Amino acid sequence: MPEAPPKSREAELLARSSAPLLFAGAYEKVIERLNQAIELDQDNARLYMARGIARLRSQQVDKALDDYNRSIAIDPTSSLAFLGRGEVYLKMLDRDRAIDDLNESVKLFPGNARAYLIRGTVYADRREYDRAIRDLDQSVKLDTQCPNTYSVRGQIFDLKGNHDRANADYDRAIQLDPNPGNATAFLRRARSYEGKRDYNRAMNDLEQALKLEPRNAFALNNRCFFRAISGVLDDALADCNEALKIRPNEASFLDSRGFVHLKKGTLDSSIEDYSAALRIDDKKAISLYGRAVARRQKGNVTDSEADISAAVAIRPNVVDEAVLYGIK
Repeated sequence: MPEAPPKSREAELLARSSAPLLFAGAYEKVIERLNQAIELDQDNARLYMARGIARLRSQQVDKALDDYNRSIAIDPTSSLAFLGRGEVYLKMLDRDRAIDDLNESVKLFPGNARAYLIRGTVYADRREYDRAIRDLDQSVKLDTQCPNTYSVRGQIFDLKGNHDRANADYDRAIQLDPNPGNATAFLRRARSYEGKRDYNRAMNDLEQALKLEPRNAFALNNRCFFRAISGVLDDALADCNEALKIRPNEASFLDSRGFVHLKKGTLDSSIEDYSAALRIDDKKAISLYGRAVARRQKGNVTDSEADISAAVAIRPNVVDEAVLYGIK
């Protein structure tokens, strides 16, 4: 096999060096390195796909779509590229195109467990729960050791009201992480305990995650949310504030703090946080619904109903999800 040209090797090194930055959430630095890599190797489909991932995570949705389009134009046989573009279309609320791309991803590689997982979440968003479960069943068959798939299927069973089946999936997800050795695994297992409403064990796992990584903003945000559900509202607020100091423009963290303020009855602050989350991600249905509840409690029925309509248009199952967390 001929050796890769020097520029291609340099591009590959740049791409590899961007991976830890992606994990750390330093998306602009990732994009900068991949820009350099693409300058060196402009016909490398994987580089455009990698940049598309970073752009999607940094809310540059249109640019992410451009990258996936370019990647697919270079290599139309890539199951991963169609999967990624499907996720972009999902972000754009173009679920029909998302399904088309996910179908193509499965066609190109029938063993793509993640494609079934993502397609299942699209069906769940539509409240097509039986179709969602069929896809999650297939994903589990293809990858029996992925805790996240069991957790997602468990949540769908919860949304259907089948709590026994949900708990069985959460139990399996927990069994697959018997002795977590890093913060990410503790976070993952905590989410499974959350599904079982076992908030004490979820909190214990988050404490362990934070011992390993004291400035893990996602662990702080999750602990904020669990504390809010449990009614420990001042501590929850402190956690959310700390998470937002680390990542001030994270829509999900602002959403969590909006939930804390909603539970505390500080409705103006709740509306402010939900609105800030929506300025970052205007398609965040759960933030629209949370703001609707806060506005209704303030007596602003007109704007509340507008928010609910917008939330349901984005995700028809948002009300089902909100009920699970006591947002009514």
